[in-house]
Amino acid sequence: MMLADSNEPDNLIKLLSQAVDTSKQDLNRQHMSDYYFANFIGKTFQFSRKQAGELVGNLDEAEDQIRDYYNQADENYQIVEGILSPVRIMSFPLDDHSIAKGRVSTRDLGAKIYCYQVQPNGFISKGHSFSAISVGVLYAWIHRLAQSGVTTYWTINWIETAKLLATIYRNEQKPPEEHTTLKRVIRPHIFTHDPDPLVRALMSLSIVYKIGIGEDKARALADRFVNLLDIATATREDITDTPGIGNAVANKLLHALGREV
Repeated sequence: MMLADSNEPDNLIKLLSQAVDTSKQDLNRQHMSDYYFANFIGKTFQFSRKQAGELVGNLDEAEDQIRDYYNQADENYQIVEGILSPVRIMSFPLDDHSIAKGRVSTRDLGAKIYCYQVQPNGFISKGHSFSAISVGVLYAWIHRLAQSGVTTYWTINWIETAKLLATIYRNEQKPPEEHTTLKRVIRPHIFTHDPDPLVRALMSLSIVYKIGIGEDKARALADRFVNLLDIATATREDITDTPGIGNAVANKLLHALGREV
């Protein structure tokens, strides 16, 4: 289930709920971010949602909020909605939030940043300009956040934010062996709830030999057999008697352990 802060807009929550079971709660009051969920092994994720103008209008406040929520989840992200540009998009009305109008930040001063909201129908509504920070300061801040473990995603509007959240949620419900991104380059992390050496050995063996054994199958085998030698000397029928293990997986496992099948 996805948890959303009670102050998040109803139209976004309604759209998100079409793809993910979503419940509103007072997350911010509990020092948690705007969206919160766990993946299939219980690892927790939270996302802070900001409008582009809201972010650059008060970068210090945005950082204070991230600092407040930071330790409440295993991984932290922020989503910034809208168009943010160091160059003004002409032909659109603009509200100027400059230093002269009282918007003073503790950040360094610099060139203006222009922010625009994009409506669901594709039209850009009135934009805002800010001169409290430079685009260089913003880029450096985003980079340092990433170095601290806070990844930033950029979306056009609330519709794309809902799609992004739903996609990441569904993706995180998959076990490591089902992910194929950069599979030849990056070795998948092995997640186990306890340091069972046979579970770890089976999952490592599966990664190397592409057997198709995830954590659930590895635990089922560990419940039935004592160690790898015990499995290596078992018959294929003994192995397939294990819940979730079919002939194909049993053959690959025995082959990986040096048995002719």
